[in-house]
Amino acid sequence: MRNKVLNILRRMLRLLYVRIILIAALSLMSVPLAALLGDLIPPGLADRIGAAAVDPILATLATSMLAVTTFSLTVMTGAHRAAWAQWGPRTHVILKDDTATHSILAVFVGAYLFAMSGMVLRRTPIFGEQESVALFAMTLLVIALIVVSIIRWIAHLEDLGSFGETLAQVERRVAVSLRTLAQTPCYGANALTEGADLPAGGQPVRAPRAGYVQQIFTGMLQELAQQAETQVYVAVSVGDYVQDGQDLARFNIGNLDEEVAKAALRAFAVEGARTFVQDPLFGLSVLGDMACRALSPGINDPSTAITVIDRLSSLLLLAGAEPEGDGPTYDRVWLRPLPPEALFAETFDRIARDGAGNIEVQLAVQRALAAILTRGDGELAQAARRSAARSLARGIAGLSAAEDRDRLERVSRGS
Repeated sequence: MRNKVLNILRRMLRLLYVRIILIAALSLMSVPLAALLGDLIPPGLADRIGAAAVDPILATLATSMLAVTTFSLTVMTGAHRAAWAQWGPRTHVILKDDTATHSILAVFVGAYLFAMSGMVLRRTPIFGEQESVALFAMTLLVIALIVVSIIRWIAHLEDLGSFGETLAQVERRVAVSLRTLAQTPCYGANALTEGADLPAGGQPVRAPRAGYVQQIFTGMLQELAQQAETQVYVAVSVGDYVQDGQDLARFNIGNLDEEVAKAALRAFAVEGARTFVQDPLFGLSVLGDMACRALSPGINDPSTAITVIDRLSSLLLLAGAEPEGDGPTYDRVWLRPLPPEALFAETFDRIARDGAGNIEVQLAVQRALAAILTRGDGELAQAARRSAARSLARGIAGLSAAEDRDRLERVSRGS
């Protein structure tokens, strides 16, 4: 339950309007705070500073921050559209979660609201000479925050929506999800082997709506299974699209308590879009989209595709890391493991298909898969070998020059 609450809070803090509301609330609170601090200001200081000096500063902040916020929003939406058009629609998910942009925009909006509320309250009896000096000090702090934010914004604009920054952000998200899944297979649950059927009887947990399974909270399912003194078998995987009323899981008990059944629904996050948190296949498919789009006739940029291929070879090796611990943490929960074959189907297989006629891309695919085959082991290495064979067949069929086909075969053999 605690992990689910933390995940919800993290998701909320990534929303633009949530950050703006929080900063705006702090800005509005700072103006009354300045009034409360007025008693601490020595009477003579107001005469030396000039309490009226704050009025033109607040007016300047109000007009300039409104313009800066409007301009920044235009830049942000323009970057989103450019990334959508050039690197694929799903890269928009990464830009939408850009916390640096969100924080900077929140500061600009907060400064505007601070200036507006300060101008209004300055015309009320609340603010005397001493309170105005405190407001002047607060205004200087806000100006310092604006300067820092503008410098951050200028530095951030250099890479906003660019291929390198978008690729790096997707790569970081995928690395985290792959590393987590490798260290805690099935997210701490028992592995439900391929082909195994769920218990014929028992109490099903059905999806309350159609959508994608974003997350499965195995710790919550373990607690509920302990409470019901049974086992729970999860029928779906993260990233699956489920229909309204489709079975998500099944408790191996005929008569499940109604409260436990309702709580089990909260162990599944079913929403309208996939996320990177527990879904490495989604991140890998986004990288595959970027490479395939670079190979499209409209862009025709094989070098970009090769860059993605190189990054993918390092990412997929993370899936072969040794798991932590001696066994499953949640012994009452059963979950289907992520098959290594799916990692290659979302990435190298797609790229080899779309780049079948490009010798440079085919060579990069074979070298990347050879690196995984050399450093990986077990099921990951076997899946890499099968993917290399499929990619080689596509390359042989797609390359028109006999010399290129011979070269590709030599590289695939390691000679």
